[in-house]
Amino acid sequence: MSHDHSNPLPSYMKVFYSLMALTVLTVLAAKQLTFPHEWGTPGDILHVAIGVVIAVIKVIAVMYIFMHLKFDHPMLRFFVYIPVFLFLVFGFALNFLESFTYTH
Repeated sequence: MSHDHSNPLPSYMKVFYSLMALTVLTVLAAKQLTFPHEWGTPGDILHVAIGVVIAVIKVIAVMYIFMHLKFDHPMLRFFVYIPVFLFLVFGFALNFLESFTYTH
C-alpha cells in the first residue's frame, strides 16, 4: 500500500481552520445568536441537536485526517466508523429514554 509522503501540513491546516470555524459556529448556536426566539431557548432539543451534529462533523474530520484513516483501507474505515455511529445512536437512544424516565 503506497502512502503519499509529501508535506501533510496543508491538510492539517485545512482541518484546523475547519475545526475553528465549526467551534465558532457551535458557540453561536449555543448563544442563540442566529436563531429566532420562537425556536426555543438555549438547551432545547434543537440547539443540542445542532451542537451534536457539528461535533460529529468535527470528530469525523479529526478521525479522517489526524488518525490517518484517509490513507487506510476502506474496510478498516468501515470498522472504525460503524462503532462510532452505533455509539452515537445508543447515546441518543439512552438520552431519549432517560428524558421520559425523569420528567418534571
